[in-house]
Amino acid sequence: MSRYKNVFIDLDDTLYDFKGASLESFKETYNLLGYDRYFHSFEQYIELYTPRNLQLWEQYGRGEITKSELNRIRYSYPLEAVGVHDEQLASRFCKEALSRIPTKNKLIPGCNELLDYLYPKYNLYILSNGFQELQEHKMQTTGIRDYFKALVLSDHIGINKPRRELFEHALSSTGSTVSDSIMVGDMFETDIVGAANVGIDQIFFNSKGIEKKPFEPTYEVRDLKEIIGIL
Repeated sequence: MSRYKNVFIDLDDTLYDFKGASLESFKETYNLLGYDRYFHSFEQYIELYTPRNLQLWEQYGRGEITKSELNRIRYSYPLEAVGVHDEQLASRFCKEALSRIPTKNKLIPGCNELLDYLYPKYNLYILSNGFQELQEHKMQTTGIRDYFKALVLSDHIGINKPRRELFEHALSSTGSTVSDSIMVGDMFETDIVGAANVGIDQIFFNSKGIEKKPFEPTYEVRDLKEIIGIL
């Protein structure tokens, strides 16, 4: 029998196909707002947006920028890169895209099978850096909200993974301990490093096939259904 009682799981790109939902929502918004006036193609927009977005999320994770700054800068950047300085238009894109993402019923393959298996055996919790107003909506849309006893979000305390304070808050707020908990996530730098820093075992969902890692996680899988063999 597993010694674990509590399973903390990241949401975006671990259970919910955030990348797929975002691309679909962005393309719809791109077309709706006539962004083809400014860009050669939707692909050009995404090529500009993606690396800057990743940089900004890293800054947000370190507490260097606020949520509002994150959203303002990441949606303004592609426009500014092609010589368009229109914060109102960027704000419209932000609001429209973010309203569409959580309406997409997109789960990572194997998600339902995994949750069906885990639900009777463990206390399940979401542990996410995502925004509260989006995470609840995504989970309701995809029908997975009722699997989880609670959502522990960085929005609740203003601290992001991988900082230990968020993991300590997750443990204390759910009555869990380091020894009876495990973290599942797809982002090594936030999910796995953060859990390891407080002594929580980890399952790295290595969906991208990353070869070089700073250390070996407790467990590693390439498919969500492999977790059934671990837990």
